[in-house]
Amino acid sequence: MSHNEIGFKMRQKKDVSKITIDVVAQKSGFSRATVSRVLNRDASVKPATAQKILQVIEELGYTPHSIASALSGGKTKTLAILLPDLVHEYYTQLLAGADSTAEEHGYILLLKTRNTKKVFQELVEGNRVDAFILRYAGPTSFDEDLLKYLRNRQIPYVVIGTPPFLDTHPAVMIDNIGGARLMAHHYAAHGFRRILFVTGPEYSNDSKDRLYGFKVGLSEKGIDPAGVVVCEGDFSQQSGYEVAKQYLLQERFDGVFAANDSMALGVIQFCQDRGIRVPEDLAVTGFDDTFFAAHLQPPLTTIRQPMFEIGVVAVLNLLRTMEKGEQLEPRVILPTKLIIRRSCGCTIEKNTLADGERVQTNGLR
Repeated sequence: MSHNEIGFKMRQKKDVSKITIDVVAQKSGFSRATVSRVLNRDASVKPATAQKILQVIEELGYTPHSIASALSGGKTKTLAILLPDLVHEYYTQLLAGADSTAEEHGYILLLKTRNTKKVFQELVEGNRVDAFILRYAGPTSFDEDLLKYLRNRQIPYVVIGTPPFLDTHPAVMIDNIGGARLMAHHYAAHGFRRILFVTGPEYSNDSKDRLYGFKVGLSEKGIDPAGVVVCEGDFSQQSGYEVAKQYLLQERFDGVFAANDSMALGVIQFCQDRGIRVPEDLAVTGFDDTFFAAHLQPPLTTIRQPMFEIGVVAVLNLLRTMEKGEQLEPRVILPTKLIIRRSCGCTIEKNTLADGERVQTNGLR
């Protein structure tokens, strides 16, 4: 096979595992030692020689950094995490957990917020990362074809969340059902019967699981879940406000359970604008336990999900399969907690309870 044929096949397949110092040396006409010195940026190499070797590397379709990492063992010690944005506290906490764990184990975390096929291809074919962490946040984030793209190339990945195509892909998720059951039991203990449940958007399986868990929890306490009025939001604060505007002026409810804290905040803001007292006239609760939940007036009763820990577990799972060859667990479900504050109508004894809250915990399912 000629040198040109080698170069053609390397460009065609872009299989970094086939690149060796010998291949680069053969195509460039220089020794292995000289190629190695160029890759290590040795200043003793003549500029003209370095330029020729770098040109060969470019013809192979890789950057010097990428081929250098491949030649040194095929590992970049870099993990990619793909998130929809960094606006929501959920993502910043998740990122913090993943980043601290990666750093602790000698890895770099590369953040991307554009989850397109082009981004995947650039990272994969450029040999820039060893594995992926992907947060599913609806159809615009990524689809199953991209996961198959990674699987076909034997690149480890973990999905965070519950996309509709999750059955065949490793994932880290929270116990949405168990958390919502806890909230249902709490509503039952308060004697609430007329309940408004605000869901997230239609695509959200997290939201669907929370509604399902809430209805199961009510049934367990002898309350007919058919009486729950269900309306759709989009996880935004504004959608919570608009839902409250649409429903609370037409019908009287004992409580509103929003599928996330942002929508619960929107409900509370509407109540304040219209003179509806929370919790005296209406209980309002959420799901997430974001930073602002404890600082609302009244402080928000909610379900706490372990945002930081999700990032930690996602990285640890990837490292186990990358470094020890262990098979990725198909499901890791982290427990959630009911954080009882005052928006549900509970009286909190601050002198006996730290931070003015009580906690109830569900176990792993």
